[in-house]
Amino acid sequence: MKHSRSSLFLMEMIIAILFFSLASAVCIQLFAKSHLLSTQTVNKNHAVIWAQNLAESYLASEGDLGAMHDLFSPSQQTEEDTMTLYFDSQWNLCSPGDSAGFSAELTHTPDPGTGIMEAQISIIEISSPDSPIYTLSVMHHAAERKDLHE
Repeated sequence: MKHSRSSLFLMEMIIAILFFSLASAVCIQLFAKSHLLSTQTVNKNHAVIWAQNLAESYLASEGDLGAMHDLFSPSQQTEEDTMTLYFDSQWNLCSPGDSAGFSAELTHTPDPGTGIMEAQISIIEISSPDSPIYTLSVMHHAAERKDLHE
């Protein structure tokens, strides 16, 4: 009789340990997923802010990428109508070689006939360039300026 009680207690302990180990595995997965989600949210927020900064600068400079290149000092003008910025893991501007984790690319497509300027801004994580974190399209009609003293 004493032997069956101890084996029953041992079986109960094994089941309790199994239950707690299963519960702890689920909790660890939830914590890991929440950390990943938090990191993605922080990156998305920074991407939105930088895309807005680039869009506002693009509108203020009326599509002049040279002026924008001067404004964002470690930027790189890859083509005539494309400007690229690089960011480190803390979203500070950096050079392309300096541990860049993210990049922002502004592609300018002017239409001289209509006076409409258009730009596409893409923020990507360099480790996964196929899926951008955030994209923003900017369109602006450049008004013709007239001298008021005529």
